[in-house]
Amino acid sequence: MATKYVDVDGNAIYLHYAGATTLPDVMPDFSRGRKIVFLHAAGRSGSEWTHQLERLGGTHSPLAPDMPGHGRSSGVEGLMSIRDYSDFLARILDALKIKSAVVAGHSMGGATAMDFAARHPDRVEALVLISTAAKFSIPEDRLKGLWSVMMGRAPQAFTTEIYSPRTVKENFDAVREGWMEQIKTDPRVRYTDVKACSEVDLRGSLASINKPALILVGADDNGTTPADAEAIHAGIRGSRVEVIADAGHALPWEKHAEVNSAIESFLSGLK
Repeated sequence: MATKYVDVDGNAIYLHYAGATTLPDVMPDFSRGRKIVFLHAAGRSGSEWTHQLERLGGTHSPLAPDMPGHGRSSGVEGLMSIRDYSDFLARILDALKIKSAVVAGHSMGGATAMDFAARHPDRVEALVLISTAAKFSIPEDRLKGLWSVMMGRAPQAFTTEIYSPRTVKENFDAVREGWMEQIKTDPRVRYTDVKACSEVDLRGSLASINKPALILVGADDNGTTPADAEAIHAGIRGSRVEVIADAGHALPWEKHAEVNSAIESFLSGLK
């Protein structure tokens, strides 16, 4: 997997992509197959998509940016709303000279993808929505806990709650992978990201999305549940849902082989 910095309106955005490295002022080659933009979850970074970029990079042109304040991108603050992230995605595509792409998102990234498709339909070829919701159900206690971490009043928590019980028992390497991803972004950014998720409501926008959409959800996801996936499916005409067994909210790396296979099958069916 290659990486590089790209200037997006004065922001140094760290880009993960598949393909050959290029000089700083030369854009990567995104001509293989489909252009696929992967959007990370709250408080995470583009490196959460490593398994997808490695698998899909042979036949397609996948890329995953670290949003401002995340991972290795510049800034110490995240953006304040899902719409802000959606607008920034448009500026990333402009900087990369990408007119349209398949947009895939995990959790917060999925909400960003849906908002982007509703407001910029000409720039979206299809959607891949993973472990996400049109209206998140985030307990107030979770926001309070993240606020305490942000303020230095509590230590950062490393838990197994976003994983399937079977993953915790049989594949703890996936949990460690998630923990290593978690520390790449400042807790302040995680708090504002989760707050942005708590405030967004895209239920009224789903009917305006007229793009092929694949919706993936873990059977054991207690945060963005199979019911949330079905609600998105009911709102987006022609979409389809796949429930992946023995998986929780950390779907892109918890069950990456199954996720990659589902995405490949979906892409092969696009016209």
